[in-house]
Amino acid sequence: MNIMTLQRYKNELILLLTILFALFAFLYKLSANTDVQENQLIIQNQVAEINTISNLKEQWSSKKITNKVNSLKSIMPTLKVKTFNKKSKKLIASYVDLTANELNTVTNKLINIPVQIVTLDINKNAKNQYTLEFTCKW
Repeated sequence: MNIMTLQRYKNELILLLTILFALFAFLYKLSANTDVQENQLIIQNQVAEINTISNLKEQWSSKKITNKVNSLKSIMPTLKVKTFNKKSKKLIASYVDLTANELNTVTNKLINIPVQIVTLDINKNAKNQYTLEFTCKW
């Protein structure tokens, strides 16, 4: 092709380059929009996790937990409570001669309190007699 042919189709070449530029710009806009939407979803998930963590932190730092832990001592008669040592935010307790219903009561109460159960030991002594030892912290 010589220069004269290029000069003749100069307007068409400019139009072709303009259309290609517009097409690439449109494709870039689509990909950038997709990236923005993905980043928004990631940020929304992170915000939801932060809210969940802050709610759990409030629940774990609640002063009502100590009262709930103290209620573990009062749900059984004092004869069945062998040890109940509470130091700062740690509890070591053991119960003896529990029936199956009493054992279920204590374990359900323990499970429903927002504490970390470090150890849990349940032994069957005799027919329908159990001992329960556990350590928890909060």
